[in-house]
Amino acid sequence: MTLNALPAALAALLTVAALPGFAQSAQPALTAYADTLAPLVAAPKVEIDVTAAPAAKPWAERAARLAADWFPHVCQLLATDGFRPPKAMKLTFKPKIGAPAYASGSEITIDSEWIAGHPDDFGMVIHEMTHLIQRYPGSRSTPGWLVEGIADYIRWWRYEPEAPRTPVDPDRAKVTDSYRTTAAFLAWATGRYDRGLVRKLDKACRDRSYKPEIFDQATGKALETLWTEYTDGLRRARGR
Repeated sequence: MTLNALPAALAALLTVAALPGFAQSAQPALTAYADTLAPLVAAPKVEIDVTAAPAAKPWAERAARLAADWFPHVCQLLATDGFRPPKAMKLTFKPKIGAPAYASGSEITIDSEWIAGHPDDFGMVIHEMTHLIQRYPGSRSTPGWLVEGIADYIRWWRYEPEAPRTPVDPDRAKVTDSYRTTAAFLAWATGRYDRGLVRKLDKACRDRSYKPEIFDQATGKALETLWTEYTDGLRRARGR
């Protein structure tokens, strides 16, 4: 195309875009391929309690800074109309709590012995902080596998996408396996079909309105069909 022809081509493009129905018909595809972020919100003050594990203080202080830095970004990724971010956050460190960490209310309790043996596991803080931000009300319609899958999606595909992880076994895994398996599936479906998929699922869980049909509405395909497509792709990639 010559430089002289460029203005005419742009004028023609703008004319087509202005035709009745053009913008409306293009909008769903544009939304799917270019999701926008919510406005940034300020992080609450992050308190730490190492009374039961004084040696954890250096790690706790680093974790508190990490949580404060990433809180606004996680809210950006999940916020929808009516979202209200938590007003407080506390990191409490104790030995032998029976898990690396867990979240409840506005508090994350972290096993001090776990971090002593896994000092690099700051991604766990992001996962648990995501639970504080999710704050889904109790509902039988909200599946636990999706709650954990969203939290691991934020951790593994937003906070530390370069970190090595166990690959999904397409012959043994199920979409309801939760955690990394569900997170990997959500990342694939987000990239292939709808950049706003996780936000839509998060909102449905928060509104107590989750149904599997949300996948149909967002991608045009049923959840079972998407899972089959995803695992078939894994098999092809591995030459199975």
